[in-house]
Amino acid sequence: MARLLRLAALAVVLVSLAGCFGGGVKHPINPPNASIQLLEVQPDGRWKLSIRLENFSDKTVHYSTLKGELRISGVDAAQLDLKPEMDIPGLNADVVETTISPNGDLQKAFALDVKSPGGAAYELKGTIRIPEADKDFKFEHKSRLSPVPGIPNQYR
Repeated sequence: MARLLRLAALAVVLVSLAGCFGGGVKHPINPPNASIQLLEVQPDGRWKLSIRLENFSDKTVHYSTLKGELRISGVDAAQLDLKPEMDIPGLNADVVETTISPNGDLQKAFALDVKSPGGAAYELKGTIRIPEADKDFKFEHKSRLSPVPGIPNQYR
């Protein structure tokens, strides 16, 4: 009986140690998201975009590329092909920046829409590459941009 108890205790210890050496629970990588955190109209007329990358996983994830289509005020604004190459801690976010050159139609539509009470609608959709998962995660985000109070030419 004592020998059986020792064997059972040894089995429990071995199973516990196996969890410490990579045999433990693997955490899934949850689909990420991207959205516009800030749009700044530059003095030369170009738009600087701060794009927020969100990690909904509970562990740090490496973001290698973001490819997407941006529509603002119902007008095609840009094709994005960004390479943030950044690690984002679990349940956190970080920002990648890019600059686009809006055409005249986009500038006019945005100028009208952003003055309305709801602001200017935008849609950002595409894929985010997570090398660890060996996968391109699809995302789609729809929201609105409104003027930042007291700061000209900035929209959130």
